[in-house]
Amino acid sequence: MTFKQWLKFIEIQSLVASALPLILGNLYAVKTYHLIHPTYAIVFALVAFALQMAVNVWNNLSDFQRATSDEWKNGVNNIIGEAGITPVQGWGTLFGLVAFVAIGGIWLVTVTGLPLLFMGIIGFVIAYWYAGTPVPLSRTPFGELASGLTMGYLIFLAATYVNIAPTFNFTLLWHAIFASAVAWFAIGNIMLANNLGDFEEDVAEGRHTLAFYLGKATTLKLFGWIYDAGYVMVIISVLLGILPWTALIAILSYPIVHRNVRKFQANPAKNPNFILAIKNAVVISIFLALGLGLGLIF
Repeated sequence: MTFKQWLKFIEIQSLVASALPLILGNLYAVKTYHLIHPTYAIVFALVAFALQMAVNVWNNLSDFQRATSDEWKNGVNNIIGEAGITPVQGWGTLFGLVAFVAIGGIWLVTVTGLPLLFMGIIGFVIAYWYAGTPVPLSRTPFGELASGLTMGYLIFLAATYVNIAPTFNFTLLWHAIFASAVAWFAIGNIMLANNLGDFEEDVAEGRHTLAFYLGKATTLKLFGWIYDAGYVMVIISVLLGILPWTALIAILSYPIVHRNVRKFQANPAKNPNFILAIKNAVVISIFLALGLGLGLIF
């Protein structure tokens, strides 16, 4: 396995899904609570990235083990068969990432408090359920919701908390739902785009994702509606005083996102258009981060 193949194995391109709530959570902590702890923030970011890579690896290993078609196992959408990744390489990568998450996570709990432990347990349970159980969430219609809420909301909440610990209350929990909504909508759409790109293969392999139940045409419409809902949540958050008025700058990204949505809807093939969902998450994060950054000044 080459380094390039290893990067594909851990799905390095998907780390933008963790980067978006991490950036927003840190900026939210500075803007709302006027606090930032660089060391804790950096360590938590590394832990969050490692956990996502571990879930990606676990999901790839589980799909490969459960596959019934040799054609799929050796196909271009399966890196294990394509790169000839051995069990030692695959499971070694997984255990290494899990060990890093455990060590970094335990250290953070000791310096910030038990709320982070509870968030970590919830994240671990969902991560395990996502790929490691006999009926993983990734093969059900709840995969997008699980990934969006866990990565979008939980990472945002934890990224905020490590900067403001020991502060942890209902207001933080409630406000984080609105402040992170655009992030978990964009992240959920990354998985939705992935499942749309794999639609035919998923059906053949018995993976009954959301696209399977709604149908491809309806799911493609939903793909666009989810982004629209994210922008609406930004507006609501500003009206409620949860985000500063400068966060409305995020709406300026709508034309770019809308253009990418139309392009994906016209051809939802994984290659080359899955990347459009990731680009949308990047664009949204840049504009919203700019808005929150300006909120520190105005």
